[in-house]
Amino acid sequence: ASNDMRVSVGPVLRRLDATAGIAAVFVAIATTPFSLGRAAWAETDLERRDALAAQIEKRGGLDTERRGQFNEKALFQEDFYYKYGLRPRPEEVQNKFNAEMPYSPVARRYNGYSKYGSRIRNGITTYASLRKDIDEANWQGVKEALQKGSKGQGDAVKPVPPSELRSFARALGLVSNSLLQSENDSSTTAANLLARHLVNEAYFAMDDIEAAAAASDKAAAVAAWQAGAEYINAFIGLVNRNITPKVGDQFEFIVLG
Repeated sequence: ASNDMRVSVGPVLRRLDATAGIAAVFVAIATTPFSLGRAAWAETDLERRDALAAQIEKRGGLDTERRGQFNEKALFQEDFYYKYGLRPRPEEVQNKFNAEMPYSPVARRYNGYSKYGSRIRNGITTYASLRKDIDEANWQGVKEALQKGSKGQGDAVKPVPPSELRSFARALGLVSNSLLQSENDSSTTAANLLARHLVNEAYFAMDDIEAAAAASDKAAAVAAWQAGAEYINAFIGLVNRNITPKVGDQFEFIVLG
């Protein structure tokens, strides 16, 4: 990797050093489909850093324009990208992530599922129906469905709540804290980091749909909807692995157009 690339991933690498240790980080990466290969087992920290920098560069570099310098623009800041600088695609998570799922007590999973399950099921249905509005060029309906909401300013400006779909995205990230994480974990699990990454990408896809609707660009809106659906489905496939009959019914996937 070039020196410039090593500098650009500095914040990511410093965060790696601040976690369980850089060796442990690469052990974690190597047990997922996002392995860095033999270079991940290099002897020195510098070689490990260069291996990670090369992998990030190979995958298109850091997404600072959309996510910010420290991922502060994402819905959930601490995700897989924040920790490793990598952005796994939906098919990678769906087809290749074969690591053992993190332990979370049944009661914890049940409580989280009970709290957010209804919002998530309704959100899945609403996101699927959004495709109809796009196909019919109902841009006002699309805009309303993707309202982010706003904070109030005293008595002069009333707060506007987020739309069901924006709230749905937040519920996805929150339920993963119960399904993919134990309260005894000392740090966020790799599976939970992946789940948050998938949610963040789905949320960004909603932004893209909204922008396409503002421009009355049906092709761009369809492409963004498709991308969002793929990220949501990857999330569902991941968390469903920890939704057993004692927790509840598994979430249904969005039918792709």
